[in-house]
Amino acid sequence: MADVPTVAQAWRFPVDQNTWKGHQSLQLQEVKLPPPGKGEVLVRLYAAALNYSNRTYPASPTDSTGPDGQGLIPTSDGAGEVVALGDGVTQWKKGDRVIVSSNPLNNMQPEHDFQALGAGTPGCLAQYRVFKAETLLPIPDYLSYEEASTLPCAALTAWNSFFERKPVTDKSTVLVLGSGGVSVFGAQLAKAAGARVIATTSSEAKAQKYRALGVDEVVNYREHPEWSAKVKELTGGKGVEQVIGSTQKTIPLGGQGTIFQSIKSIERGGMIHVIGAVASGTSAGGGVQELGTLILITPAVVSEATIINVRTRNMLMNWFQLSGVLIGSKAMCQRLDAFVAKHKIKPVIDRVFGWTEVIEAFDYQISGSHFGKVVIKIE
Repeated sequence: MADVPTVAQAWRFPVDQNTWKGHQSLQLQEVKLPPPGKGEVLVRLYAAALNYSNRTYPASPTDSTGPDGQGLIPTSDGAGEVVALGDGVTQWKKGDRVIVSSNPLNNMQPEHDFQALGAGTPGCLAQYRVFKAETLLPIPDYLSYEEASTLPCAALTAWNSFFERKPVTDKSTVLVLGSGGVSVFGAQLAKAAGARVIATTSSEAKAQKYRALGVDEVVNYREHPEWSAKVKELTGGKGVEQVIGSTQKTIPLGGQGTIFQSIKSIERGGMIHVIGAVASGTSAGGGVQELGTLILITPAVVSEATIINVRTRNMLMNWFQLSGVLIGSKAMCQRLDAFVAKHKIKPVIDRVFGWTEVIEAFDYQISGSHFGKVVIKIE
């Protein structure tokens, strides 16, 4: 492997806790590059996609040292080219274009939480990375590296929500909240399946982008704070079959009281998929306390009997399911890739940042002004 580099660039968090400033403290460094071992593959990464979780993890300097103690390399989603093979690898060859599964254990067991790329193991903000061969998937021929890098987390989360539990069909009506990566992918996948799609968003500019994707109706949640009433109106009073969307921030991602508004939008027997971190907020306005009240696990609000009764009544009378979704398995990703390739779905990329613009890319992702995905080109 004489032609394989032994040193490469990567973005890392500092190990010095005194310099910790969240993503603002990321540093471009040279890192040692070990050769691939048995069952491993060396990949030249060309693109990495950002997710909201990149803002929330690592949450403190104690989380940012990484498994080798030299500083965590962030991000979970990457795409690149196979450049070297370890012993025993037969399913890949040099030159193969691949995406990296954000779930390196390829299952849905609890231990996955501690092995996720960019968390328990080094992430994809690096020029080269060694991966276990079994964690890679082929890139559909028609997708660029930048487009392919968006699939492992956001697209898979949307797929897991809409197709692995209660598959969306051409008879379904679904609601996607906001215009982040998961919601936009959810709209694209559902439309490919023939479903009727309603979306909420914050501006006419974003509404036009949704319509360009074929979304049937768009509700501006700034104009309609009680947007569930508009959703019910659009569905003849019935409500939607499924709801997907992040409740990470109460106002920008669906409006105030996102969970409660979703409950009021769902049809009897429907399903609400909660992704990402739960919203902040008060018990009256919606958020962590509202969700806790709904499922009766938050001691701080158990005494608020009136709120509990209202939330519980909505849950019982609507007979809906509340589903927490944390990405998905490799098998799910394989089914997603087949569906994406069959329907020639093109991921929506809002903006591509350069290799030296990583901090700016994180800032832009966190601002919430994007529609679809934010990607970093690894040069």
